Amino acid sequence: MPTPLARRLGLTVPIVQAPMAGGWTTPELVAAVSDVGGLGMLAGARITADQLRELIRATRRLTSRPFGLNLQVPIISPEEAARPANPEPLRRLREEHGLASEPAGTPAWVGPDEAVAIALAEGIRILSVVMGPPGSWLAKARDAGAVVMATVTTVAEALEVEGGVDVVIAQGGEAGGHRSTFRPGAPDHWPLIGTMALVPQVVDAVKLPVIASGGIMDGRGVIAALALGAEAAQLGTRFLLARESGATPAYRRRLLDADETDTAVTDAYTGRPARGIRNRFLDRMAEQGGTPLPWPRQGALGAELYRASFAEDGEWAPLLAGQGLRLAAREQAAAEIMRELTATAREVRERLPRW
Repeated sequence: MPTPLARRLGLTVPIVQAPMAGGWTTPELVAAVSDVGGLGMLAGARITADQLRELIRATRRLTSRPFGLNLQVPIISPEEAARPANPEPLRRLREEHGLASEPAGTPAWVGPDEAVAIALAEGIRILSVVMGPPGSWLAKARDAGAVVMATVTTVAEALEVEGGVDVVIAQGGEAGGHRSTFRPGAPDHWPLIGTMALVPQVVDAVKLPVIASGGIMDGRGVIAALALGAEAAQLGTRFLLARESGATPAYRRRLLDADETDTAVTDAYTGRPARGIRNRFLDRMAEQGGTPLPWPRQGALGAELYRASFAEDGEWAPLLAGQGLRLAAREQAAAEIMRELTATAREVRERLPRW
């Protein structure tokens, strides 16, 4: 399935492993996907500069194939920064779990400009962004020959980034993890356009290659993405169950037990909308009227609680996942997932009638 974009990125199959921040996207996972011809993507959020360098170098030690780096570049409007919030339910939860009501401090996470400089110095030439368009570093990346991809959730966002990037990733409403919506606004205005509807509209609107993302879990979804006009498919939830992912045993159990009705889109985790599996944390936030702090303060307030819960039962942590959960039937090696995706896609392609 050698699409033009796959050839441009040095891939043999048009499959991208979604970058999943939080420790789930390991060098082993990225390298395994890249080694069998897909595109592995590191997550560059909520890590320090030294951690980023080590992630890149560790991945490079495991593969000589192309891989990329994803960055979070959220637009924070003055209205969002100043919105009223009620963090008391989350503070009480921290105290119930033996934590201080407020964290002692926030680590010095690497910013996008520094992250891009590190990535380029380390030889990374594929970059993607979520939650906004690329920043002031774009010219430097383009001068270095990097391919820059932006993730969008509407046609308007695709048009906004078209002049500055090389590839658009169209993220349907089914996708797990953070929504890449640039300016989310109130919950009743969050755009949750499904992948089937979003991808062809973005393909028609921009003169750039498009990657489809959201609810794609098997080879049928890959072929569907290509049929809609995309040149590759991006999968995240399926790779959380790869043996090489950093997902904890509790997280994996919840993924295997859940189905397509068990997820919700909420800003309670971090202050930005994200799709995850319903659990006691979301119930508590709804019951007690918690209103999240603006990004990134809500995530910083919850971080210690989330880490502790992931190590236990996952009831008080963001179990980010998409709507294709029934199709994540078991844990597998990443290479096996890739081979299965490719084999099924080829079988589907062969079965399609030739009108």
